[in-house]
Amino acid sequence: MVSGDRNRSPAPEAVKSAPVSADELCIRTWLHNRGENTRRAYERDVRDLLAFAGKSLNEIVLPDLQAWFDSMGNASDATRRRKLSAVKSLLSYGAGTGVLSHDAGSAFRIARGRDTLHERILTREQVIALIDGEEEPRKRALLNVLYRMGLRISEACALRWRDLTRRQQGAVASVFGKGNKTRPVQVPAKLFKELMALRVDSGPDAPVIPGHDGCSLSKDAAHRVVKRAARRAGLSSRVSAHWLRHAHASHALDNNAPAHVVCATLGHASLATTTRYSHVREGDGSAKYLD
Repeated sequence: MVSGDRNRSPAPEAVKSAPVSADELCIRTWLHNRGENTRRAYERDVRDLLAFAGKSLNEIVLPDLQAWFDSMGNASDATRRRKLSAVKSLLSYGAGTGVLSHDAGSAFRIARGRDTLHERILTREQVIALIDGEEEPRKRALLNVLYRMGLRISEACALRWRDLTRRQQGAVASVFGKGNKTRPVQVPAKLFKELMALRVDSGPDAPVIPGHDGCSLSKDAAHRVVKRAARRAGLSSRVSAHWLRHAHASHALDNNAPAHVVCATLGHASLATTTRYSHVREGDGSAKYLD
């Protein structure tokens, strides 16, 4: 043996991973690069269908989808249509990429449901009562962020001090939201002052709205804050954090804010989504412009 030579141990065998089923491959690739919240909701909807049908995706046929849709009779119309839309998207994707042999969802038409958005819009007085009834500064700041900035609950909980840039009047927040898109959102001077008064940790990664322990506020905890505030104000038990976002859009448009500005603030994908919040004011209507 030449000096320096050593007996070489045989190369370790490559770690064998469990084979991935066609269903798993289809679901994983379909969900790739989607936002965390969207990914979690879509996967839950698809798993629900698979558990109900007891079949693989490639074996799913139209009657399976119809039976699953009918089985959700206790769910709201919006929930049923949202779940079906997610499944139809997956089946279309699978057939388009060749992972599935057919698209069982193509023949299932989703009827347009009645627009009930108006039922989820609080009046200005109701929002003020909800916020003013909260005496704990940290929780009150959360309610103000949800309403005055129009943020989604996940966006409010994820907001860090590094995301805020001080301006002469208040600040501007860089909000990373739905669709993995970043948008600038104005922080009014009064709200910025309120947030600064809460700040304890000067680090850039400190949460703007901390939990009771100073760490990031969870979405579940934020949800409970809104629910309790609504209950104190004597509002419907259905009120959620998203209702404050609805109120932001509605009240801003009622006060003549340009629709494109509201659209950009809320991060809507299209102006059509924003204009759903426009209301016909009392005494106004197209008929009066005919004479």
